Amino acid sequence: MAELNAAVAGLADNQLATLRARAAAPDAVAADCFAFGHLLLQHAGRDKARQREALAALVRAYRLDPACEPSLLPTIAQTAFVVRDWALVESATALLLSHDAEDANALIWCAAAVQERDDFATAERLLREALRVVPDNPVVLHKVALCIKEQARFAQAEALLRQLLAISPNNAYAQFDLSELEIRAGRFADGWAHYESRVATADDLNHAQQALAAISARWQGESLAGKTLVVYGEQGNGDCLWAVRFLPLLAERARREGGRVIFGYDGPLRQLFERMLPTDLTLETSLDTRPDFHCGLMSLPLRLDIVDATGWGAPYLRADPALVQTWRARVDAQIAAARGNLKVGLVWNGNPEHVRDKRRSVPVEQLEPLLNTANVSFFALSPGRGETVARWCAKGFDVVDMTRHFQFGFDDVAALMANMDLLVTIDSGPAHLAGALGVPTCLMVDHVSAWFWGEALQPTAWYDSIELIRQPRIGAWAPVVSKVRDRIEAMVRR
Repeated sequence: MAELNAAVAGLADNQLATLRARAAAPDAVAADCFAFGHLLLQHAGRDKARQREALAALVRAYRLDPACEPSLLPTIAQTAFVVRDWALVESATALLLSHDAEDANALIWCAAAVQERDDFATAERLLREALRVVPDNPVVLHKVALCIKEQARFAQAEALLRQLLAISPNNAYAQFDLSELEIRAGRFADGWAHYESRVATADDLNHAQQALAAISARWQGESLAGKTLVVYGEQGNGDCLWAVRFLPLLAERARREGGRVIFGYDGPLRQLFERMLPTDLTLETSLDTRPDFHCGLMSLPLRLDIVDATGWGAPYLRADPALVQTWRARVDAQIAAARGNLKVGLVWNGNPEHVRDKRRSVPVEQLEPLLNTANVSFFALSPGRGETVARWCAKGFDVVDMTRHFQFGFDDVAALMANMDLLVTIDSGPAHLAGALGVPTCLMVDHVSAWFWGEALQPTAWYDSIELIRQPRIGAWAPVVSKVRDRIEAMVRR
């Protein structure tokens, strides 16, 4: 079978090479470009580079002959949607809708594009029009619910998701989004149960979960007497940082019942986690132990019956003491001429691949009113932002980037944080790290934000050291930055 698959793949590669050359020829016609783009899409999988190459070929085909293939324009719109080329989505769907105003797919794709520029009113109108065309369609119902959720109309979004689940009870994606609304509202018992749907919605199952599922049962909370349970790390760094706090409670239960717990994790937070684990809860970086049960880290609140966030806000991680001293010397040397300055860590953007990064990140120019606060030295905590820091320094802002000294990943970040008087951050991994360490933090969150941070005007019970400063409306960072500046100036005056 492996040889057959390899032979088929070889034939496809040869065919693609032939079509690529034909489509690139000076005398290429629309049919050549379409054939290449269409075949490349079939073999692209989730390879964004190949998807974009296919899209470019399809656009060339359209420019050569818009009528060369009936499916050409819809394929362009859909592929542009997949690779997030929103300008192309809008132009392609405008053409599709000019031919058929009730093209439900075009309405959906166009709604996604306008939603990217925060025009939620238009997006909702387009989606409701699609819903009129295809009543009770689960996909459209789901997209309307999510559009409404992004406008912080949580009760209406939940009602639509429940309507969808009445039609399609096993829809794991709807269950997952419902869970986030329930957890956000503090209805943990229902929320954690629905959050288990994430296993079914994962496009790429966690490799550890796959390996463990092949040799052990998924833990449903059974007694651990005489049993071994492996808890595996899952999802992003922020999720792991948030959920690792529950491991000591699990270890206590296993100890009481006469069982054993192992934490299966080999990620960038390993050293931080090892310092907080009970002595009888070992960390394994590979599948050394054959367990009886396995469980995802984010399932612990459900299995341990955590139905109240109260009492969970105290720090539970600690930075490496030796690294803290090393970073103290670096920080002191950096601000020797302004030793009395308040030291403020700064994180203003995150991983651009994160689905919410555009909304959770603060545009550079909107952050600048904070940077001219007197008697404050700011320290960039995220690597790879040197060009931005250089531009700020050229404007006279006191911003320092010492991330070139990072050698130990998050251990360095934690040690640098421990030397700050305050952290100012967006909703990303460093926010959870600061909360877990007990570092005083102003967390700038977008109007809706992730479920960790609850609903508007509420503090977060999960981290005692974090103060939430939330956008009053979508995209409004100026009031947030102004409030953060007020907090910093108050600290300077003390």
